[in-house]
Amino acid sequence: MASELIMVLCDFFPRGDAADPDSALPRLPALETLLATARSDPLPQGWRSRFATRFGAPELAALAPAAAAALAWLNSPAQPPTQYWFATPVHYFAGLDSVHLHPAGLLQLSCAAQVALVADFSAVFGAAPWRLHSIGRRELLLSGAPLAASAEDPAQFVGRDPGAGLPRGAAAATLRRLGVEIEMWLHEHPINLQRQASGELPVSALWLWGALLPSARGDADRAVATSLASSRLYGQDAYAEALWRMRGGRTEPLPEHFETALRSGADTHVVLYPTIGADGLSGALQRLEQRWLSPALQALRARKLSAIELLAGSRCYRLRWLNLARFWRARSPWWEPLA
Repeated sequence: MASELIMVLCDFFPRGDAADPDSALPRLPALETLLATARSDPLPQGWRSRFATRFGAPELAALAPAAAAALAWLNSPAQPPTQYWFATPVHYFAGLDSVHLHPAGLLQLSCAAQVALVADFSAVFGAAPWRLHSIGRRELLLSGAPLAASAEDPAQFVGRDPGAGLPRGAAAATLRRLGVEIEMWLHEHPINLQRQASGELPVSALWLWGALLPSARGDADRAVATSLASSRLYGQDAYAEALWRMRGGRTEPLPEHFETALRSGADTHVVLYPTIGADGLSGALQRLEQRWLSPALQALRARKLSAIELLAGSRCYRLRWLNLARFWRARSPWWEPLA
């Protein structure tokens, strides 16, 4: 039986000003074919909600993202009086009139750096109810007393003023004060001095998010989760991996090429594809085109795949073999439908 490929553009959020039509961006034929011929459906709560509905058991999908990660990585259920937040290391830079989140400013610390940061946090904030936890992923976890406050996903604000994504909710002021204290603690922290000496971006702050569920989860509470017996998850995302781990699924590092994943023989390949890096979105999508989408389209035409699904921002594009017959649909430059 032909397998299915699900590509998730992690950290991708559409921005109308992200692509300048006069900037000579490269055309990507495979991506443009998929966007033009696939069935398109909205993802009003983003790709993580869709992932939770399909691959997380109902009781897991009902958890806030950071709470699910705590349960999976720390074996610690988020019950009163404890709440969890993702704590993403970020780097800010000074714009013309405000501070901006650097385009490559979602930082991945080494395991050793995370452990050192956690130990120092405990020493500095030991008298406070907050605790920092390392889980070996980009996101650390912060635990504390329950608060009706959480920031937005920081990936929405890369290259932009982060003000609109800062903590919201009835107790937002408390979480914001903690954020300011953490910024002061990190200023000239030994880990940052080491990072700067090696040419890496220093950690300006820990972005605290993921503590609250989106306002609506659709039919997640009634969904029947897909079996993971013959499914593979490639790549990293603390929340997606948490749901997968708690259902006993197998996770693997992100392969360089589509063919490597196809050789696993799984029925479903779920690829968490990063889109934030030194070469920007355009560079990430060029690699996606060459290493994944072009060979995947060939496999779909040869009936080695039953479907290709792309989760990008607020849209899901699902392409089957019969959809390729929609040859009359115009192929717009990829940055137009993804804007």
